[in-house]
Amino acid sequence: FCLWLVALLTAATAPCPMCYMLCAISAALAIAPPSAFVACRRPALSRHRCARMAENADELLSPALWTVQGYSSVQGLVPVCQRLNQRRAEAEHLGISLLADGSIACRVVAAAGADPRSLRVGFEDFAAAQGVRARGGGEAPQLGESLLALLRKAAAQRRLLVDERLSAKHVLLALLEDARCGARLMREANLDRASLTAAITLLQAEHSRSKERGATSSGDRGAVSAPRAASPAPPAAAS
Repeated sequence: FCLWLVALLTAATAPCPMCYMLCAISAALAIAPPSAFVACRRPALSRHRCARMAENADELLSPALWTVQGYSSVQGLVPVCQRLNQRRAEAEHLGISLLADGSIACRVVAAAGADPRSLRVGFEDFAAAQGVRARGGGEAPQLGESLLALLRKAAAQRRLLVDERLSAKHVLLALLEDARCGARLMREANLDRASLTAAITLLQAEHSRSKERGATSSGDRGAVSAPRAASPAPPAAAS
């Protein structure tokens, strides 16, 4: 109040209009509450952006974030890289692992009107063109930048579809946006978001009908499957 009164009295006795204006501004600033200056600060990050920044390699490769069948594609990265003798696991390696024979991703691609084997060959050819590592390197492959970006895109698709866990469908949709090779290969296979979404919806409906039939039948279709052999660990995050 004292600052405001002094500024006001000074403005009243100011010798010229410019001085009067400056004194009036000083009076306004003296009584302005701190909240009036919040807009001048750097805006806070949105929840969506914070979530994306929090998705580091360890979190994205955690089995708790994936469905069982979806995580099998992540585990398949190591043998794919070892077979190709390549140091880093990149987006193309996940494409190869994702499209293993009999996988859910193969069923989705086929339902969308494309040939999953031809699509996998495209990823294989791109990977082969990247060269091999020096002989004698038996260490686990490192997580490449394109693979990390692809996993983050898949996580964004999971949030968009409001699904609890990551799965093959999220990776397929993310491949449509993969700048390294996925976008081109998916486009050449005549796959887009509309065709993949339609295929996913169709297969989900078939799965739901199958579960309903299984629930009403007397057959033992709910038997627990035999335990699977231990699978290799996913690629290590680069330090």
